[in-house]
Amino acid sequence: MVDGATPARKRRVNTAHRLTAAARRRTAEDGLSGFTVDEICDEAGISRRTFFNYFASKEDAVLGFTTLWDQHEIEERFTAGGDPDEPGVSASLLDDYAAMLVDRWTEIGLTPEQVADLVAAMEREPRLLSRLFESIRARERADVELVRAREGLPEDDLRGQVAVQLVSALGGACMGQFLDPDNSDPLHTIMRRRLVAAREVFAAALTGGTR
Repeated sequence: MVDGATPARKRRVNTAHRLTAAARRRTAEDGLSGFTVDEICDEAGISRRTFFNYFASKEDAVLGFTTLWDQHEIEERFTAGGDPDEPGVSASLLDDYAAMLVDRWTEIGLTPEQVADLVAAMEREPRLLSRLFESIRARERADVELVRAREGLPEDDLRGQVAVQLVSALGGACMGQFLDPDNSDPLHTIMRRRLVAAREVFAAALTGGTR
């Protein structure tokens, strides 16, 4: 995400990453109550006002929930791939939704080191894990609505939910592989392989198997 960004964008991204890294390290060492926002600001070399331009709270800083990540463009590309005037499931739905997930993760800039720091912080403050799961569930519910809007599906059509649940489950496995220190494959390649395998599994089930 940073590679193609403007210098101002890169500075904002780097600032957000510094704040999150500092907040995670302090949380792992001292717990959320063991440090103040001002101490994080001093460590990152920014003002308290700047901190709250990026994060609403220390908890959001630890989890990386910054208002910096504007994903409207990513979501608009996804919804533009469907035709709501022709209700149904388009052939490219799963691929396009998977691509949107990869674009989001790339925008955030996840690395094995960042994930390890987050895990260490959540081990010290387990309540952060609940907050993270709540965010994931809310994001998936919102994505179901994106799928329904893109494909013109009614609210009671389960295909929207199944598409999101299926690709999200594959995405979790992809992320685990991507973050493995021994991995050298880009995330989009890992996701594409799992989508191909998923299609083969479903095709075999529909045709009675391949053996």
